[in-house]
Amino acid sequence: MKTFETHDLYLASALKIHGFKLVDIKKNGNGRGSFVFEDQANHSKCVRDYFSGELTGSLKAFSNAWADLKSLITEMEIEKSDGKQW
Repeated sequence: MKTFETHDLYLASALKIHGFKLVDIKKNGNGRGSFVFEDQANHSKCVRDYFSGELTGSLKAFSNAWADLKSLITEMEIEKSDGKQW
């Protein structure tokens, strides 16, 4: 399976509402992490459209995706502090 990564929570949220499947969240040692998505043929176009402000979608869906991803990050941090690994 081909994947691609982004560390941008907002871009990850936009990709999620456009049907990209989140397959992993990686956390590195300096407190940053990245969202790993299953690649799709339209990946480059969606990223370009996001950064140019041309990507459209439901604000409610975006807000929900953002909250879901943020919750996953928080859960990872809690489990890490408890000595568990993702």
